[in-house]
Amino acid sequence: MFVSAGEPGNAKKIQGSVAAARKVFRIFRPLESATPVILNPRIDTSKGPAYKDALAKLKSLLMALYFAGDHVVWASQAGVTTNKKLVDKWQKISLYSWCGGSVITIVQECEEIGLLASTRGAGEPLADWRRRQAGAAAEIDRRLLTLVHAVSQALLAVGLLQLRPWKPRTVGVIGCVASAINCYMLLPALPAKAPAKGKAPVTAGVGGAPAGAAGAGATSPAGVGGAPQLKLA
Repeated sequence: MFVSAGEPGNAKKIQGSVAAARKVFRIFRPLESATPVILNPRIDTSKGPAYKDALAKLKSLLMALYFAGDHVVWASQAGVTTNKKLVDKWQKISLYSWCGGSVITIVQECEEIGLLASTRGAGEPLADWRRRQAGAAAEIDRRLLTLVHAVSQALLAVGLLQLRPWKPRTVGVIGCVASAINCYMLLPALPAKAPAKGKAPVTAGVGGAPAGAAGAGATSPAGVGGAPQLKLA
């Protein structure tokens, strides 16, 4: 979209062809996204407050709607259906669901970052607090990246829904940023270097990783996206 600026031409055709070609590989994603709700439809309070589980289940349902609507759009592009009203309706449902799922991810990550960066508790020894903060640093970095990714996805959905008067190239830039962050998050962690013989072991950095390794490589399993989440788009 950034290259074509939303205008007809070869770039626009390539964009549509690539987008349609990869959607067949996500045919079971609606079921996958809704599985947590199907297996356990009740609100579970054993692992935390009820609202946390309610938000997680709502996010799963929204991402299931997002993928289902995306499949309807793909069916139209493949010539399976020619009902334009139906396709337009499901396209909006898909984008609104994607935006909703991204907003929930933003709320979840902001809360978790706040808990990880909590201040020193009353009566907590200073050494213990510093140790806890050092151990949480890598996790905070990972969640901050997830937060930025969710914000970019929510903005992209807003642009695609034309809720803001943005130019197609502006929406394309947001899409490029969201895709780049998603690719970065999918990169495997770099292997830790073994200490040379006769030398002292490498000093551990934040999160228990070797010093200098805490960053893009020092990632842990994500919750989206929902995801999409939100491995989305």
